[in-house]
Amino acid sequence: MNKEELREGLKRLYEYVSPLDYKSVFLEEGNGVPMDTLLLGVTIGEELSMDISCNFAHAPEFGDILHFYGELDLEPLLEENPDAFSERVILKMINGLNKSLPIGQIVYLTEDSTGKSQKVIGIRYTMLTGLSGEDELRKCVSIIEMLMNIYEILCSTLYLLLEGDSLEKAMETLSRILEED
Repeated sequence: MNKEELREGLKRLYEYVSPLDYKSVFLEEGNGVPMDTLLLGVTIGEELSMDISCNFAHAPEFGDILHFYGELDLEPLLEENPDAFSERVILKMINGLNKSLPIGQIVYLTEDSTGKSQKVIGIRYTMLTGLSGEDELRKCVSIIEMLMNIYEILCSTLYLLLEGDSLEKAMETLSRILEED
C-alpha cells in the first residue's frame, strides 16, 4: 500500500470514530514521514483521560497494520512519592499487569527517541487490518475501549500504591475486582 492508500484507511477510521465520544484529530504528515497519525482523546469518568495515537502502515510480508499507543507520564508521581514508586516496583507492577492482560502490552520507557531521560508507562497494541469494512472499524473501537480498560487498571494500581498498599496487596485487590466483573 502506498502512503495515500494508508491515509485513506486512517481517514475511514477517523470518520467512524468522529460521532463517538472521542475527541479526535487527524494529522496528515508530509511526504518525508512514512505514515499519518490519528490522535484520539479518550476519557473514563471525569478524572482519567489519555491520548491514543493510531498509525496505519504496511508491513512487508505481514500486511496492513494499525498500531495504537497511549502513555502516562510518571515524572510527577515519582517526584511527589519517591518511596512508593521505585523503579523496581514499577517494573514488577508492569510485569504483573502484562501477565494478567489478555492482549496489549504495557511498557516502561526511561528515554525518549532522542535519548533524553523520561519516565513514561506506555500502552500499545498492534493489529492486522485493512480498515476496509464496518467489521474492521468496529474491531478498532473495541480495541480502543480495551486500551482504556487497561489504562483504568494501571491507574487503579498506581492509586493503591499511592494510598500505601504494597505492590502485592494492590495486585491482589485488583485481581479480586477483575474476577468479580
